[in-house]
Amino acid sequence: MPNQTALDFWDISRRQAIATWRACNSILDTAFYDVGTLTTSEHAGLSAYASPEGSVLIVHPRSAARPIRVLTPAAFVDEQLQETGDPVATVAIAGVGSSALGTAALARNVADWLGAPVAGIVSGFGVADVVAEALGGWFVFGAKNALREMVARFLDASLLKDHVRDPESHDDMKAELRSLDTAQDRFLYGSPDSTTMLYLLLKLGRRLRLLVGHSKGNYSIENALEGWVSSRPSPAILEPFDLRIVTLGAVIWFPPECAKLHQFLGRIDYFGMLNSRIFVQRIAVPGVWHSLNSALPGHMSVADALEAVEALSVGVHDGTGVAR
Repeated sequence: MPNQTALDFWDISRRQAIATWRACNSILDTAFYDVGTLTTSEHAGLSAYASPEGSVLIVHPRSAARPIRVLTPAAFVDEQLQETGDPVATVAIAGVGSSALGTAALARNVADWLGAPVAGIVSGFGVADVVAEALGGWFVFGAKNALREMVARFLDASLLKDHVRDPESHDDMKAELRSLDTAQDRFLYGSPDSTTMLYLLLKLGRRLRLLVGHSKGNYSIENALEGWVSSRPSPAILEPFDLRIVTLGAVIWFPPECAKLHQFLGRIDYFGMLNSRIFVQRIAVPGVWHSLNSALPGHMSVADALEAVEALSVGVHDGTGVAR
């Protein structure tokens, strides 16, 4: 058994490593997400956030001046089913190794446009996932998951477990997935944000009306929808989902049941192009790259994208497939 001196040394080293990680995460989040929509106190709290990947952040519009809440997936589902909290019909998942700060910023953009609270699923610890994504590649989600598992072992040793590996908060989620043998055929288990998304779809179903993803978050949403499609009775699979899906910064294939799908890609977003499927319909946005940060030139506006989706849903467009 290690002596106290060794434990103290490890604790100091762990804290220094996490502090460095958080500083790098803030740089990533600032580069890719609209962190200026968050208050100073929100920014400080989320920058120090060390709760598990797969957590759910409840983010209200700025005008509501309400604090961001952090829930486990099971607690969020229970709250929604018991109607003890504000009803939430929209889920957002960020990407590019986003930490809680980037997740909250994306959710805030969507909440401001909707005028309603949004659930943001924490998609990573930042740099840890950037490394896994860069080495594993987005084209092979399973390889990424294997690499993420290697990183997770280090996170476990650092006392930063995610909800896939946290039995206290994840028992109901695992039980739900174990009962769905068919879902396991098409759902890649191991990515906490995607597992949480599937769990929310299975438990809340048609209470959810809108899913918004950015970058790797689009893949997490698609993977969850694959599991949801395969979990449904065969006759129901033929029916389109009454669920609107908006992707930003990566164009990918979705199950054909996802009829209300709108995918946006910037015309100078070479990173997004590299990780997009070639022959999938998209809305090309001129002069835009991979960032959603409104303080940076060439950013993609989340509000403009959602406005375009609203216009397309009522047939108000010129048929060119280009957002204006």
